[in-house]
This record gives sequence, structure tokens and C-alpha cells, in this order.
Amino acid sequence: MYTRRMDTKPLCAEMCAAPNIPNADIVRGQRQKYGINSRIQYKCHRGFEPEEPFEITCDYQGQWTGLREQCTVSEKCGPPPGVNDADTLEITKKEYNTGERVEYSCFNKYTLDRPFSKYFTCEQGEWRGKIRCLKPCTVTVEEMERRRIELAYADRQKMFAPHDDHIRFMCQRGKVSGGVPLRQKCNDGVVTLPECE
Repeated sequence: MYTRRMDTKPLCAEMCAAPNIPNADIVRGQRQKYGINSRIQYKCHRGFEPEEPFEITCDYQGQWTGLREQCTVSEKCGPPPGVNDADTLEITKKEYNTGERVEYSCFNKYTLDRPFSKYFTCEQGEWRGKIRCLKPCTVTVEEMERRRIELAYADRQKMFAPHDDHIRFMCQRGKVSGGVPLRQKCNDGVVTLPECE
């Protein structure tokens, strides 16, 4: 007669719990349960290393292999950020070390806003700094004709005035000022145009 031994335990496949990797996202292999040999591919958030995705595997003991210290803060910065109305003074590199800085220059006729710097500095994998360029004011012949005004000096076709500079107008012959001063200041691309009657 056949008797079954009661002292043997059934073999159960171990399961891995969903791993928690700070500063990273699963890019391939996400599921509810992870059995033996399940694989997940992770990618670190921007500014963390390694930059390339890495893969971990659920082993027969229910542990993730390949899970070492991942997604540490990168000490390097990528190319410097773009800035409205400005460009870098030198050719940029793909990678910068902590402490390196990049100088910017506002476009022609634009003015650097003084509370801000003209540099971005790489600090622990992030670019730090604030650069702001103030726009010049433009006045065209068409706008002046509509308001019956003209420039009070030589070039009467089209005029640019940097931020914080003044533009002086005068009424066309036979017209008188409507009350708005004929000398106006440019404020970040905006100038109030007087009108003559």
C-alpha cells in the first residue's frame, strides 16, 4: 500500500515586492506582482545618475538583483539653459562640472536687467542663476503718422530706443499736443506715444 509522507513541504515560488527607488521611474516591466526572473527597467529623473536606464531582476529568494545605490545626484550639468533675448558668449559644451559658469549677453539693443546676473552656474547637477533682458522700444513711421507726430531728431524712418532711454517727439507742422508729454521713456519694449491734433 502506498503512503504519502507528510513531512515534505510544497515548493512555493517567491515573489518580489514592488521596489521603491527614489528619484526614478519604471520605464519597462511595471506590473502588480513580480515572480522569479521578472525584470524591470528604471530611469533616473533628470539631474540624477546614472543617465542610462538600468535593469533589476527578481531572484529565486524574492530579492531584487542589480539594485544597488542608484539615482544619486549628478555632480555634472548638461548644456546651459536657453535664455529669452540672450545668447552665450562662448560655444557651449555638452557637460559642465560643479562650479563652472557660462556668461550670457543680451541681444543687440536689449538691456540686462541689473538685479539679475549675466551668468548661469552649475551647482550639483543644476543650473543656477537668473538672467533677464529688457526689450527695446520701436517706433515706426506709420504709428507716428496716425498720431500726427514725428521724431524730434534726424533718423525719421524707424527708431529703436533701449530700455530706460527717452524718445523725444514733436507735433507735425500745424498740429498741437493733445496733453501727453512729447518726451517719453521706454520701459521693457513699451513706450506711450503722444498724439497731436
